[in-house]
Amino acid sequence: MNRLPAILIDGLRAALFRHPRVSATTVGAGMFVAVVGVYLLVSILLGMAGTAPPWMLVPGGVLTVLCDAMLTLIAGWLLAVLAARREAVWGIATVLLAATVATAVIVHWPLGELAARLLQHDHRALAVLVDLVASTWWFFVLLVFAHWLAPRGLGHALGSALLAYAISAAAWWWLPQPRLVSTMPGVAATEAPEAVEAGDDARATGEEDGSANEAAGASPFDAEAAMYAQPALLDAALAKLKPQTPGKVDLYVVAFAGDAQEDVFRNEAEYVESLFAQRFGAADRTVVLENHAATVATRPLASWTNLQRTLAAIARTMDPAEDVLLLYFTSHGSDDHQLLVDLDPLPLNQIGPDDVADALKTAPAMRWKVIIVNACYSGGFVDALRDDSTMVITSARADRTSFGCGADSDITWFGKAFLAEALNKTTSLRDAFDLARTSVDAWESEGGKDAAPAAQGGTEVEPILHSEPQIATSPSIEAKLAAWRRGLPERPPVPFAPAGEAAPASKAAPH
Repeated sequence: MNRLPAILIDGLRAALFRHPRVSATTVGAGMFVAVVGVYLLVSILLGMAGTAPPWMLVPGGVLTVLCDAMLTLIAGWLLAVLAARREAVWGIATVLLAATVATAVIVHWPLGELAARLLQHDHRALAVLVDLVASTWWFFVLLVFAHWLAPRGLGHALGSALLAYAISAAAWWWLPQPRLVSTMPGVAATEAPEAVEAGDDARATGEEDGSANEAAGASPFDAEAAMYAQPALLDAALAKLKPQTPGKVDLYVVAFAGDAQEDVFRNEAEYVESLFAQRFGAADRTVVLENHAATVATRPLASWTNLQRTLAAIARTMDPAEDVLLLYFTSHGSDDHQLLVDLDPLPLNQIGPDDVADALKTAPAMRWKVIIVNACYSGGFVDALRDDSTMVITSARADRTSFGCGADSDITWFGKAFLAEALNKTTSLRDAFDLARTSVDAWESEGGKDAAPAAQGGTEVEPILHSEPQIATSPSIEAKLAAWRRGLPERPPVPFAPAGEAAPASKAAPH
């Protein structure tokens, strides 16, 4: 153990493209195990630095560290064999693992923070460049290390480094990587500041803090605390995702409720979670991103950044070539095909078709997808998202509104028709869409007189323009969904219930 500092210094030298000094032949398995312990400790500290307290250790994250150590050992053995230095396997692997620790601290962690900040400020090209530097750094560490082990020319070192990189780094493009540290579930990451005297009085009379703040015209939550808590809330949600089942088509679901001003979108997103967990086998494989003052401390926000991180995590957790992603958006939509993303006073970016397409460019790439956009003018998302392995469903044509939102609504018309009714009659998404389109068309015909002023902004009682829900599908995705359905057991319908108090049915309004 007295040689551990020298090994760690050699790891730092290797991470900075310098040659080690310790003789590899004098290092045994015990020192490798010691460096594994250091790696685990450093990983915990880095996890705590990026996670809001109170912390909890995620067992899957411990396995990630141990798996990385084993892959590094295999890469070290390979380099030793290619350099004809089999007697130094443990020493080579130990220095490589120390270099992994050093690279995590001085390269991956700071560059990861930088990339995240660049994304927050919408500098996506720079963020991609920073990620590229971080991901290729380890390759050059291996290249210098391989050339030091066997200085036989650049070609030999390059081939050795490529093989070692494929084992120790490229393998993580397919392997799941749960975080090691997460915020303890059920505990708010940050406490809101003490209320002023008016707030104290409100509590004394039985009123909620949020109600008192709203009465005063202020936000019902601490906006800064909400933004600060996002990484921890999302990490906690992603840590609960179950891994895929080998040989079986699993369904992973993401529900996105964009607008916080109306309960209808929250109701719908949380019903997606219940419906697909209880009836379609997606329990513990669903993530809800929603904007609502009542859940700001318990659920991750519906934002482009959280959507991107969620899809990237699911791509690493699922079998991207076998499993299916279902992505459900519910919010207001505009005639220029932007989804409303709003939680006042937070400055959240709106989401358009190209933004969704960018978020779906995960590594590894998810092949099989079902994307459902429930919003006015949502047909404008079809062309940007459709392909041979993707089913796209929208609640309206690109130039039409859809109906059923509003402060008094519990669920949108399309949400009621597709989720609450059709998917409780059939497990076929295509058949459910056909049933929903028929129902929506009938409701719009029967309710046009009441809906016309709200939908069109006029005062004359006249028939409304039908929303005309859209679908883009292919034989490939429908065959994959048929294979998924064959593995579903018979399950009863899941009644719809709003997340808050039930409200009486209302006149339809566009969303």
